[in-house]
Amino acid sequence: MKLFHLPFGIRKSNYTYSAYITQDKYRNLMDYAREHHVKLENFKRFSGNINLIKELIDDIAIVAEDFPKILTVRKSVVIRLDEHSPLEDFASTDYHLISINSKLFNDRLYLEEEYELLTRIGKFVKNTNYRSIIRHELGHVVANIYRLNPLMIARSIFPDKTNEEILQFIKSTLSLYAADYKDGREFISEYFSAYYSQADVPFAAKYINKCKELAKEDSEL
Repeated sequence: MKLFHLPFGIRKSNYTYSAYITQDKYRNLMDYAREHHVKLENFKRFSGNINLIKELIDDIAIVAEDFPKILTVRKSVVIRLDEHSPLEDFASTDYHLISINSKLFNDRLYLEEEYELLTRIGKFVKNTNYRSIIRHELGHVVANIYRLNPLMIARSIFPDKTNEEILQFIKSTLSLYAADYKDGREFISEYFSAYYSQADVPFAAKYINKCKELAKEDSEL
């Protein structure tokens, strides 16, 4: 699922192509990923700062403490450097595969500025930063691997609200993007963004704790 598709275009990046990372940096990055049980694809063609990718890996490890199956099942988390993503997509998720946009992740400052711009207008969770891109996508991975239904979880937390009322409440308290789809598919991801970024968002902890409860039940089956 796409993290966000900018309907109003995107500012031009100042990034200019530089050489791909050295073999030493590539080996360093791959070793770091293996140590954390994360798989990387296509990073020989990365020309950005490897510490940015290490941050993604660190955040995956933190979420895996609560949802261990994302790194222990046969299809554990994979980060793929995607050279073909449209410029307006930060990242996308297909089951356990998270594709990040090379055009954006090669330019850390630009990535930070674009994400901050969207939080200021409320599109993403306020008081989060670019690191919430991976936290958001991990919400989709967790939902996929643990077979969680984001809308049903919301219904259990807000039993007295209709689906439309839940959408409106989450839109006003979480983010605009969280309510983009009526089936609630982005609820879990934006709550992951809020919770793991320690943003002060109503019901974030309650929503994630419900996810943890259901994930534990799934693991015990």
